[in-house]
Amino acid sequence: MVTTPGDVPTRGARRAYVGLVLLSVLLSLASLFGSITYYQREQAAQQRQGIVFEHRLCTTLDGLAELQPPAGSPTDLSRAYLVRQHEVLAELGPDVGCR
Repeated sequence: MVTTPGDVPTRGARRAYVGLVLLSVLLSLASLFGSITYYQREQAAQQRQGIVFEHRLCTTLDGLAELQPPAGSPTDLSRAYLVRQHEVLAELGPDVGCR
């Protein structure tokens, strides 16, 4: 059936239009809620991964800070380098928020 601009749609055609609009709105809302749920799950997973990474990083930095440079003369350039390296590594943990 071909309609012209002056034709009034039948009751069935109007119901079909309303139904299609409602279906379109419902599908859009379902897609929106699905996207929000996916985003929240991804964000929670990233937070968990961040906590695990932070724990591993702090454990490693704490282990490095516990290491002491070998004993020796303070005038030895190699020892001085190791002492300075230890000082920098020991400061790194608190700098990144490790306790």
